[in-house]
Amino acid sequence: MPHPDYVPQLATLVATPPSGDEWLHEIKYDGYRIGARVRKGRVSLYTRNGNDWTAAFPEIAGAVEKLGLDDALIDGEAAIVLADGRTSFQAMQNAGDPGKRGTLVYFVFDLLRLNGESLDTLPLDERKARLKKLVGARKTGRIRFSEHIDGNGDAFFKEACRAGLEGIVSKRRDQPYRAGRHGGWVKTKCVQRQEFVIGGFTDPEGMRAGLGALLIGYYEGERLIFSGKVGTGFTHKMALDLRARLDRIEIKASPFAPAPAGWLGRNAHWVKPDLVCEVVFTEWTGDGKIRHPSFQGLRADKKPKEIVRERPAGPNDSAVAGVTISHPDRVVYPDPKLTKLDIARYYESIATWIVPHAAGRPLTLVRCPEGLRGECFFMKHSKVWAPPALRRVRIKEKTKLGEYLIADDIAGIVSLAQMGVLEIHTWNSVFENVERPNRIVFDLDPGDEVGWPAVVRAARMVRDALAALKLDSWVKTTGGRGLHIVVPLTPHADWSQCLEFSRALSERFERADPDLYTTAFAKAGRERKILIDYLRNNRTNTSIAAFSTRARKGAPVSVPLTWEELRDSLNPQGFTVATVPARLARLKSDPWLGYWKCRQKLTKQLFRAVRE
Repeated sequence: MPHPDYVPQLATLVATPPSGDEWLHEIKYDGYRIGARVRKGRVSLYTRNGNDWTAAFPEIAGAVEKLGLDDALIDGEAAIVLADGRTSFQAMQNAGDPGKRGTLVYFVFDLLRLNGESLDTLPLDERKARLKKLVGARKTGRIRFSEHIDGNGDAFFKEACRAGLEGIVSKRRDQPYRAGRHGGWVKTKCVQRQEFVIGGFTDPEGMRAGLGALLIGYYEGERLIFSGKVGTGFTHKMALDLRARLDRIEIKASPFAPAPAGWLGRNAHWVKPDLVCEVVFTEWTGDGKIRHPSFQGLRADKKPKEIVRERPAGPNDSAVAGVTISHPDRVVYPDPKLTKLDIARYYESIATWIVPHAAGRPLTLVRCPEGLRGECFFMKHSKVWAPPALRRVRIKEKTKLGEYLIADDIAGIVSLAQMGVLEIHTWNSVFENVERPNRIVFDLDPGDEVGWPAVVRAARMVRDALAALKLDSWVKTTGGRGLHIVVPLTPHADWSQCLEFSRALSERFERADPDLYTTAFAKAGRERKILIDYLRNNRTNTSIAAFSTRARKGAPVSVPLTWEELRDSLNPQGFTVATVPARLARLKSDPWLGYWKCRQKLTKQLFRAVRE
C-alpha cells in the first residue's frame, strides 16, 4: 500500500506524445520513483508502494537534509547517471556497492508540500517554479531539477530517442497533482520496456552458470500469463545470485495459466511469482510473446499483482486512471447528454470518496453496453472476461462456486465504466470475511403515491429505533426516491443473524403503522406505502454503492448525507453526475466521517430487545 505521506501520480502509456501548448515534456528517467518527506528537518524516502528506502539511499536523504527544510514533500526519481549523461536502471543494480555511488542522482520534478502548505492543488507550472527556486537549476550535484520544454512534444520525443533515452513524460501544465493514473500525465517510450513477473527458469547450458533463462509473465486478473523467456542481460555474478534466490522459492507446479507448452513446460523449474524484473524488448508478437528481450534488473519497488501488460491508448481511445476507455464518445445518458468517457471521468474525480465504499466487496452490476437507449441487464457472475484492474473471486453458493468481481481501487471502478456498467451494487461483507457482514442496510422504498416528507420521517424513525438499541446509523440517497439507513458492524454476526435482526425490527415498524409501512414485496397494493426492505441483508443480496450512478434518466447518483441534511425540502434526485463533484468539493468533512471508526456488534441483548 502507498504511504499516506506519499501517494504518487502515475503516467499512462501512449503511442505518441500529446501536442498542444497545455502540455510540458520532461525526460523519462530510468531509476526508482522516490518521494522525499521532510518533517521537522528529518528526511524519509518512500517508494511508490510506500516502502521506506531512507537507508537504501543515504546520500539522497543527506542531500535533501542540506536544503535546510523544516516541512516538505518532494517528488522525483533516484537514478544512476552514466558517463554519456543517460540514466540506467541496470546500473542501479550496483546501488548496494558504496564504491559505485558517485553518480547516484535525485532528479526532482514536483513539489507537493512546503513549510506547512499543501501545494498539490496548484497548477503544475507553479509547483515546478517553486521547486526550481528551492533546489536551483544546477546540472551537477546529488539533487538536480528536472527541466522541461513547453509544447513541441513530438520533436522532443524524437530528439530523446535519437539520444538513446528511454522516452519522455508529458504533463498537463495547468492541472493539480492527483494520485494514481488520470491521463494528465502520459509517457511515450522510445523502446519497449516494462516490468514482468518471474514464474520459472531453465538450467544453464554450455559454459554458462547459474541459470539459462527466466520465464516471465504478467497478470490478467488473477491469472499469470506467460509472455516468454529472457536469457540475456545477466552478468555472471547476477546469474549466480538470481539462481540462489530462485532456488529458495521453487515450487512443483507452474504458476502460469496456462503453463508453457512443449519442452519448456516439461523441463523448466517453477517458482513462486514473488519477484518482479524489468525487461527491454523489441516488440510483442501476435500470440502475446516478447521478442529479443534483455534483462535489466529486479524491481523491489513494485508488487507482482500490479504487473499487467502495458498497452498504449490508441488514437480513438482515451485513458482514465490508467484504464483505456474504448468508444469514449458513446452516449450512455441521452438527457443530459453524457458519454462513456464522462462517466469514467466522474468516477476519477471522486476517487477518494467512492473507493472506500466499494473496495473489497463482491459486486452485482447493471450493465448497459449501449447506454440507456440499449438493453440493460444484471450481471452477478463473471466467468470469463473482466478488465485486469478488477479482482475475480470465487464464493461458495448453494450448488456451485460463483465468480464475482471486486473493484479495490479507482482503476477498478473506472474499469466498470469501461464495461458499460451504470450501477454498482455491493455486498454487505468484504471477501476476506465473506460470511460476517460488516453492515446492515434498511432500504426504504416508497410507493408511487408516497411523498418525500413521509420517507424522511420513516428514515428518522428507523434511526431513532436503532439509537434506542444503542446502534449508530448513517443515511444516504439511493439515486431514486428512497433512502438507505446503514448500520456499520464489527464483523461478528453471520448472515442469518443479520437478516433475522433486520427483519424483526422492520416488522415492528410494520405493526406500529400498517397503513404506511410494509414488509411485503409485491408491488400491487402498496402505492401508498413504504416498503422496508430488510432482504438487502440476505447473503448474496446487494445494495447500490454510495456514489454509484443509476441506470435512470438524468444520471442520478446515490449520495451519503448527514442526518442534519435530511430535510423535507431536500430534492434527492438533484444529486447527479453533474452536481455531485461540486457538492463534494464544497464539503468541509465527510458526511459519514464517524462511520469509518464506528465499532458496534449485534449482541444477544439486542436480539432480545428487538423481539419484545
